[in-house]
Amino acid sequence: MDTISKFAETDIQSIFLRTLETFVPILEERKAQIENIERKTFVYDDKRRTRNKLDVYYPLDSTLTENGKIPILVFIYGGGFNSGARQYREPFSMGYRTVGSFFAQRGFITVIPDYRLVPHVTFPAASEDVRDAVNWVFTNVEVISIPSIPAPDVDNMFIMGHSAGAVHTKVLTLYPPVSSTVLPRFKGVIWAGGSWFFDIEGGVFRTQAAPQQYMGSRAQQKEREPRALWNSLSDEEIKNLPDILLVRAEREPDAVLISWDGMLPDIEKRLGEAPEAIICKGHNHISPHWALCSGQGEEWGEDVAKWMKARLNSRGVQKKNPKHKAHL
Repeated sequence: MDTISKFAETDIQSIFLRTLETFVPILEERKAQIENIERKTFVYDDKRRTRNKLDVYYPLDSTLTENGKIPILVFIYGGGFNSGARQYREPFSMGYRTVGSFFAQRGFITVIPDYRLVPHVTFPAASEDVRDAVNWVFTNVEVISIPSIPAPDVDNMFIMGHSAGAVHTKVLTLYPPVSSTVLPRFKGVIWAGGSWFFDIEGGVFRTQAAPQQYMGSRAQQKEREPRALWNSLSDEEIKNLPDILLVRAEREPDAVLISWDGMLPDIEKRLGEAPEAIICKGHNHISPHWALCSGQGEEWGEDVAKWMKARLNSRGVQKKNPKHKAHL
């Protein structure tokens, strides 16, 4: 983390590869521990041939809900609307495996789906893909279950999105044509480092930029961005939303910080109280998820896990399942 915190730049293009290269040797040393968490891959939409799979990570030491089952976290990665994958190629193969393993080690069955990207889709297709993955998990508990651990608890599901994945998760939560078709009721949603709005003062609307290709014309973007969706909800719809946790890196790009500063009062105004928030100390936009399982800069992940566990049981009491051997 010392190396990451010393990067002078914060723009994503300048820090992306350097951040990944910083963590590769650190994660390689911990590869056996990370891969000790079992991962299985499933097709969640057999009507498509590409970007239709999800990975499931299984805990060795499970947090149990009141139902005696294991809570579920769905993680939606980012990538600027036109890139990203649940599994990276070498030498970056630890990639989001760190996310799956970290939260599995904290007792959550962790699900990471792929979704379609620009230029092949436009709004709200990526959020619909996320919905399809979530609904598939909800209706296929027996398929994803393994005999060595308790069953997944689809009544205790959380979803976390990062960057563009946070935008897709916000749309999933706030856009009724999509949100009304999500089968489970989430216990909580975690929005990490994603835009609340796109039209930054002094910025240039570029029709060929990936976010604009996805969101549409400037007028369409104004109607579809998360801030507009939030403002269009009724008070009753706001009241019925799952709990919200906001997360960002300490050293985000300017556009993300501007969007964050607008999001906080917007949410507080409708909720009647300030939203809960976590700042990932020393991190840039890319590093938080790569730091998981590295032994450095993981505090934000611990805080997220604690936030989720506090919402599992109505009495706030957490039970632990005795350690068991992973199903091989």
